[in-house]
Amino acid sequence: MPAPLFGDKPLPQALDCERAVLSCVLGEAEHTIDLVIHRLPDESCFYTAEHRLIYKAFRAMRDMLEPREIDFVVISDYLDRQGLLSKIGGAEYLSYLLNVVPIASNLETYLDAAYEAWVLRRLISECTKISRSCFEPQEDIVGFMNDVESRIQDVSAARTDKPAVPMNELMHDAVEHLEQLTKGSSDARGYPTGYDLDFKINGLRRGELIVLAARPSIGKTALAMNIARNVAGDGKGVIFFSLEMGAAQVAVRMLCSEARVNIRDIRDGRLTNAQWAGTIMDAGDRLSKLPIFIDETPQLSAIEMRQKARRIAQDHEVNCIVIDYLQLMRATGVSRNANREQEVSKLSSDIKAMAKDMDVPVLLLAQLNRQAEQGGRPKLSQLRESGAIEQDADVVMLLHRDRDQAIEHEDGDEPTGLESEVIIAKNRNGETGIVKLMFIGQYTRFENATRIADEDVPLD
Repeated sequence: MPAPLFGDKPLPQALDCERAVLSCVLGEAEHTIDLVIHRLPDESCFYTAEHRLIYKAFRAMRDMLEPREIDFVVISDYLDRQGLLSKIGGAEYLSYLLNVVPIASNLETYLDAAYEAWVLRRLISECTKISRSCFEPQEDIVGFMNDVESRIQDVSAARTDKPAVPMNELMHDAVEHLEQLTKGSSDARGYPTGYDLDFKINGLRRGELIVLAARPSIGKTALAMNIARNVAGDGKGVIFFSLEMGAAQVAVRMLCSEARVNIRDIRDGRLTNAQWAGTIMDAGDRLSKLPIFIDETPQLSAIEMRQKARRIAQDHEVNCIVIDYLQLMRATGVSRNANREQEVSKLSSDIKAMAKDMDVPVLLLAQLNRQAEQGGRPKLSQLRESGAIEQDADVVMLLHRDRDQAIEHEDGDEPTGLESEVIIAKNRNGETGIVKLMFIGQYTRFENATRIADEDVPLD
């Protein structure tokens, strides 16, 4: 058949390789058909209508028969009974394919070529639809751009399928990982948070979604900023997506925490010139050297976050992402009739996909529902709006403070540190339990309860 054109060019195709793939199955279905079906998901992977019909027959036969029972005669008979034999060129064309006689050991190469041509055709098709849509009025340009990104990602995701790996190929890496773990390697253990949390969760591990949840005004943002600073202090690049506070406000809070200075003292003019020079300026100098990137864009979607992170990663190493916080994000790719629980579920799965795709830990802040205020320690079931967060997360930490203690205020006016608990409620690769921390409200800073120093506690 003549090749369909795109403009003045034929669409990408690999007809010789398609014939070779079909020939391998016709001649040696017992050893080839399952691999071919795994690599080529449906008949649309083939370029011509004839090849699509033949491959569809392969798949139908495989659903009914064992691979060793499928051969030239079985396929020919099936096509004939379905009234399709004449449409593929008759038994003569099947005989021709059978006699193509490719080298069976090259099947992987034939599959790669056929698959890549299919991916290119899908990209051309999607890009054509997108270009046409660009000429039409768009009520929501941001939503349209997210849809474009999602459609392209759907095509590229098809190329990421990996075959199962035999155990003998995994053992070398597994043993090496355990050796690095024994030596205390940060890559094996994860990036240290700087807190006793590391004894429970082994740091922030690449590809994992770590959820930090609490009710408002308990200090989850402060703890997230402290962790971001500690990770960056080891030379690891951190992106902090602040959907609630502006970038300047985040920077001020981080500066006061680093300098161990109460922002109220600054505002009231109670700092001396010596304190400015020796405390604030020194802290600012330390922070300015850290690879921390703050994005203050409100109502971001997971797709937009991934785009921004990738752009930063083009020029800087990105090792960790912090998101403050989930409930302020905007869901995409859900129906207009979806409820908030469905939206949060989609966001959660998208963020987990981002962690795996970029191979970085993602620290995601989230809110607990009001049941967490009714006394006692919070529970996993109190994650607000969706149980999918619990399902997608590798680690869930619940920040808790006894309500009988003084509640954290914006400026922090507690005379001493407040005992806080980080409840490790879920840990896919380790143990659960409780870690004690002290919250120094005046400095917006958390410290390990077992290592708190005299200088950490305000004098007044």
